[in-house]
Amino acid sequence: MPAQQTKERRRIWRIGPESSWKALLPVTFVITSLLALAALPVVVSKRTSRMRAEITSLAEPARRAANEIQLDLSAELDKVIAFQVTGQPQFRDDYVMLVNQQRADYTILQKLGPQLGPEVKTALEALINDTQRWHASVTSGEFLSRQLPSEVYMTRLFERHPSYDRALNTASLLETAIQNAANDRLARIHNAERLNTVSSVILSLLALISALLVVELGRQMLLLAREATRRRKEAEREAGDARIARTTAETEERRAAFLANAAQELTASLDFARAVATLSRLVVPNLAEVCVIDLVEEGGSLRRVAAAHSDEPQEREMQETLGIEIRRIPEAVAMVIREHEPRVSGPSEQLTAFLAIGGAKRSVMVIPLVSRGEILGVITAAAPEGKVFTREDALFAAELARNGSLAIDNARLYFESQQAVRAREEVLAIVSHDLRNPLNAVNLAASLMKTSGRLDREDQEQLEIIDISVQRMRRLIEDLLDVTRLEGGKRLPIEPEPIEVEPLLRETYELFKVQAAPSSITLRCESEPGLPPLFGDRHRVLQVLSNLVGNALKFTEGGGTIAIRADRRNAMIQFSVSDTGPGIAKEHLKDIFSPYWQAKRTERLGAGLGLPIAKGIVESHGGRIWVESEPGRGTTFYFTLPVAQEKRDGSLNPEPREESRAHR
Repeated sequence: MPAQQTKERRRIWRIGPESSWKALLPVTFVITSLLALAALPVVVSKRTSRMRAEITSLAEPARRAANEIQLDLSAELDKVIAFQVTGQPQFRDDYVMLVNQQRADYTILQKLGPQLGPEVKTALEALINDTQRWHASVTSGEFLSRQLPSEVYMTRLFERHPSYDRALNTASLLETAIQNAANDRLARIHNAERLNTVSSVILSLLALISALLVVELGRQMLLLAREATRRRKEAEREAGDARIARTTAETEERRAAFLANAAQELTASLDFARAVATLSRLVVPNLAEVCVIDLVEEGGSLRRVAAAHSDEPQEREMQETLGIEIRRIPEAVAMVIREHEPRVSGPSEQLTAFLAIGGAKRSVMVIPLVSRGEILGVITAAAPEGKVFTREDALFAAELARNGSLAIDNARLYFESQQAVRAREEVLAIVSHDLRNPLNAVNLAASLMKTSGRLDREDQEQLEIIDISVQRMRRLIEDLLDVTRLEGGKRLPIEPEPIEVEPLLRETYELFKVQAAPSSITLRCESEPGLPPLFGDRHRVLQVLSNLVGNALKFTEGGGTIAIRADRRNAMIQFSVSDTGPGIAKEHLKDIFSPYWQAKRTERLGAGLGLPIAKGIVESHGGRIWVESEPGRGTTFYFTLPVAQEKRDGSLNPEPREESRAHR
């Protein structure tokens, strides 16, 4: 029993000191922890504050600048391509703005980079060199100075793209170097915090704080992960929108090129059949598999003028319907004719029968052919099996139809004008041939009656009137023939020879002095002394002078003056016919040499053929005719004819023409 008590006391003694030691250790740990907790934050805080300040003042601004450079570089190529595609100067200005922003960022990086370490400095120098090479290649490639042909700018862009890739890669390396420098400082901060955390973990109180920090860190990471996921989805959506926009732009570009080529093909000829055939061939196979073109007739029916099919045998069958008149018009087609608007229709038995095609029903679009606000006809096109036309397809086909309508309308107008020209030529042929025979008969009968000697004076005067009328009708027929030659692009026939100028003026004076006397009009002829002979057709030159003086007599009031003058102008003789009449309005000066034109300022005093014939005669001689006039101050007509030049054998030829600059 005593031995057992002794053992119990020894056990209690051992427990007492052990318990005290175990209690002392926690107290010591608590005190040490409190002291450490008070000291460690101060030491760690100073060190981490210094490194955080470096990250905030150096690394973060440098990283932002590097990131902005990378973003600007990424956008430069888009601006260059946009300028080349659209030619709009705003894209070139955006490119220059991006380059200027990069220079500002380089200034920031050159100031901060050396403080972040040699790796950042080396990467910055490499980036500056690479971007300078890229910008120099853009300048040397003329990408921003003018809009290059697509093949040229794509070739040059392909050649310079490696320098652009190097610049982007170097920008990425610079950002990585800056991030590494920041990560290095963050690592040191983390080491200090880890030491503090480890110390805190050793201490019981810091363990709880560490747990709370871990929980908070997990929450922050979860939030960051959610934010990153959201941004990734947003970036993917924007990239998808960009792809759609790029695809749409490429489609529009291809359509614009197609329409431009189509317009050239359609306007290459004024032949009506070729125009409608070309239009149908543009629709098939580019827009549809089957196409027919029907023109509107006067009674409201349609007449088929073109048919095309991607399958040649079926196309030959369809072309058997060309030229037929269609009276039973489907409602969809009739509506397009009424509204002048394109329509897309689903499968329809009526439209399938209208197109004269068998097999499965197809999607059909009906496009109007409209020119100058009038409906010319319709294009009815069927899609391949399995394809459905959209509204965009109809609008694109309508753009093609506008070019086709213009070509068809021009071809039709050209055909009608050709018919009118042929009709006019037939009439002129009748006038020139069939009227001459009865005129010759009248003239012969009048001549025989004159020579009979059995007519009194009054009958003789009537014969004179008949003779004058016959000569006037002959002159009018000759004028009509001359105008016909001029309108056909031919020069009037002339038989040039040396002609003295002064006798020509005297003959003109003698012809018209009797006509000028009843109205008290003064007729004056003057010439420069010593004028050389001109080289021309005497009859034709007198015809020009007669037309000009005759017109002056028509429009000069009683008591007025008409002056005819001739002067030397280098190798030309310049004639002028001036009057004191009412003048010609400025807006009419461009029309007076047009056939059949008459000024509204006076009654119709002729056929309107004299001046265009005079112009044709002068130009056939190699001269020029023009007019100067001012309302209320009279009119002056000028024309030039070549001077005859004496050759070595004594004969005369026209001198080389060299008109004075004052009259050109």
